[in-house]
Amino acid sequence: MDNISFSFIMPVYKSKFLRESIESILKQSYRNFEIVIVNDASPYNIHDIVCAYQDTRITYKENKHNIGGKDLVANWNQCILNAANDYIILASDDDTYEPCFLQEAVSLIKKYPNINILRSGVKLIDESGIITNYEFPLNEFLNCKEFTYFWAKGGLHSCVSNYIFRKESLYENGGFVHFPKAHYSDDATALTISQDGIICIPNPNFNFRISSISLSYAQNYQNTISQIKATNLFMTWYKNHLEKIYYNDSLNIFKNITLVLYKKKYISMLEILTSKIPLLKIATTIQLIWKCKHLYKKERIRLFAQYLLNKF
Repeated sequence: MDNISFSFIMPVYKSKFLRESIESILKQSYRNFEIVIVNDASPYNIHDIVCAYQDTRITYKENKHNIGGKDLVANWNQCILNAANDYIILASDDDTYEPCFLQEAVSLIKKYPNINILRSGVKLIDESGIITNYEFPLNEFLNCKEFTYFWAKGGLHSCVSNYIFRKESLYENGGFVHFPKAHYSDDATALTISQDGIICIPNPNFNFRISSISLSYAQNYQNTISQIKATNLFMTWYKNHLEKIYYNDSLNIFKNITLVLYKKKYISMLEILTSKIPLLKIATTIQLIWKCKHLYKKERIRLFAQYLLNKF
């Protein structure tokens, strides 16, 4: 059992929850892992926090310049090159893991040795660590079409640190798929690497923290614009993904159903994001909505009407 090894790769910038994150990994009941912590030129005292741990499984590195601030996915892809072990978890500096996270993964890897990706169920926690929501479990094994369907249907929380990637497969695919500010990079990467199926750890052993300092929840104009652009880019990517996985399928009905399911999420996301744009930026809003080539004319009109309703 101990020959299955894991690398927690942790790009770090924030310090507030860093100790909690590190300690949740060190408490894993399965012990064959390393933690590679990469300080992305943070202004906080990351060095002292990390070096306080006297554990030989921890490796500490520093970027000379901040990479993630300009290109978060580029930093991810540089960081994972430090992985020495068979499987990679891109850990974050504010989320946490249950002690059985790796142990349950190992049991399923032994059962499905040829699968390149695992996904743990997710609990949402607040800044105090209190659980606010959780996922219902998926089937233990899903083929790529089933996973794409359930992902499109909704109910799965979008994050990256609950996935375990076989290192060889992640490298062969060029690392994490690039989108602005890493929006949808986690989803696109998981969907890509699940081409031979995905193992779903039924228990929610990963705790995804929702906090005011999280990049995903940052409330500012430029971040909103980046998210809208990424949402449209991902929709193009997603359509291409469906074409690939249904290439030899004579029945398009399942592909079409899966696309319809995701389009509902796509429109809902655009409604949420455009609602954050100030009314003074109405010209920008009109331009962004008009460029949504995946919407029919009536859907663009409805989206703009919803934007106006949110402002009055």
